[in-house]
Amino acid sequence: MLPEIESFVSWLRRKSPQSSTAVHYGSDLKLFFAWIGKACLDVKVQDVDAYIEHCQKEGHAIGTVNRRLCALRSFYQFLYLHDENATGNPVIPKRHFIRPGERLPRDVEDKNIKALFEGITNVRDRAMFLLMLRCGLRVGEVRNLSMSDLYLEPASGSLPRIWLHGKGSYQRVAYLSSQPLAALKLWLEQRPKVREEAVFVNRFGKRLSVTGIQDRLAGYCHQAGLWVTCHQFRHTFGRHLTEARVPVTSIQRLFGHARLKSTEVYLHISDAQAQEDYLAAMNEIMQVLPLEVKP
Repeated sequence: MLPEIESFVSWLRRKSPQSSTAVHYGSDLKLFFAWIGKACLDVKVQDVDAYIEHCQKEGHAIGTVNRRLCALRSFYQFLYLHDENATGNPVIPKRHFIRPGERLPRDVEDKNIKALFEGITNVRDRAMFLLMLRCGLRVGEVRNLSMSDLYLEPASGSLPRIWLHGKGSYQRVAYLSSQPLAALKLWLEQRPKVREEAVFVNRFGKRLSVTGIQDRLAGYCHQAGLWVTCHQFRHTFGRHLTEARVPVTSIQRLFGHARLKSTEVYLHISDAQAQEDYLAAMNEIMQVLPLEVKP
């Protein structure tokens, strides 16, 4: 790794020790400079143009390309602040960032959720994935969960809850219904008595990694003959809340979204009111214009 990248990654870790940004940005920068084969200060705007074309030919998703551009732009901003020899930033937002369009979140059908969970008999794994499905936790939030974050015996009238370390080092609270609470308590009864503060530990008594959690899910998916990602559990949680007619402002708080717009996308995948309005309209229209479907 170039010394400039090492300095940048160390700086990111100091700024936000709970965030995974340093790991991802460091990896993105290594890929870029391995491809470009130039010193940091020799990179031009046209090199970034060529790199975007290279990534697109490789078939990388728009979100992946934009994240790599964010890493590169942040890196050169860092150099400008810390290196007197640094030149201008070769990443120009209006020129380089790709418009992703608006994509709806992909949830999981309930029948597939049922089939998947029938094979998850490991107490620890079942607790982890139920926290994602029933409480909307991200995989990184499950990984970062520590014993001091648990508040499982609240005062009368309050729900059990957990404190989460989310994206960008922001904290939020997630409430626990009876099912994830029971699964979590069952795991805590069997959890090894180790000094590690992590709620979910591996066989060595160490905190599980994000990759480790994802690999566990991949194994269960292979066993069930389907494919589900950890983040799809969170999307399914959003669909379930929408179908239960939970107000969108409450869903926003439960998800920890800073903007209501981020939450409103879940209304598009399962809007009960829109479905009722559509069926009512179609029934009325078919009275006026009946079109039979014949075999």
